[in-house]
Order: sequence, then structure tokens, then C-alpha cells
Amino acid sequence: MSKKNQTFRNLPDMNIIKSLLETFGLENLEDSRLFTREHMVEINTVDKINKMKSKLSEYYLPCKCKNYLEDINEKKCITILRQFIKIYNYKVTTFEKSINGEKQMIYQLTLVNDDFLSPTKSKKDDNRKYVVSFDM
Repeated sequence: MSKKNQTFRNLPDMNIIKSLLETFGLENLEDSRLFTREHMVEINTVDKINKMKSKLSEYYLPCKCKNYLEDINEKKCITILRQFIKIYNYKVTTFEKSINGEKQMIYQLTLVNDDFLSPTKSKKDDNRKYVVSFDM
């Protein structure tokens, strides 16, 4: 993994990814549990990531450290998570849901699948079928 990256000087290994996921209450990249900013407050995600700052700074380029590791809040925590898991072809999917009459942002880890609902259709995939589900 020696390719250049615009965010990291050292590409994140699985140990730092696992530590980062634990701050969100997640076990691994395949953990598909939903979480909210309110959940992050309850489990002290910001405090835990603040304690990891020196370890995280070993991965970020110096100019990125200033942007992402200063004045950390829940929004920056999600951004940090997004950047680190992107290396492993995962993303944080976001959607809005009304809970007890209040709009909340819900987050979930998902694997990026480049072929999923691709706009171009190859001849060998002419019989592809898709299931679109809106259930939670």
C-alpha cells in the first residue's frame, strides 16, 4: 500500500481502523448498526477521539491534522471516520429520520460496490435484477 494519498502520509492499518470504530461503538467494518450524533454524545466519542489525537496525527499529512484534529466535535469525528474507512472501500451512509418528532441524522457503515446500480450495462449483465428496499 505505497500509493500516494492526498489525506494521509501513512495509510491507516486495520489496528487504527479498529480503534477508531470502537470510539463509535462499532466492532469492525462489517458492523452495520446504525448510530446518531446523540449516540456519539452518550458514549463520549469526541473525548475518545481526542485521546487518540496523537496516534491519528501519525497518519494524517501535517496540513490535514490542523483541519481535522483541532476543535473536534461530532461532525469532525464522522469526517475522520469517513476518511479512514475510505481506504478500505467503505463509506458512512447518512440519512435523515424523524424520531419522536425530531429530525435526526442516522449513520451506517456500508461497503462501496462500484457495480451496484451502475448506469452502464454490459452485455454479460443484461439479466441483472435489483431489489430496492426502503425498510429500516
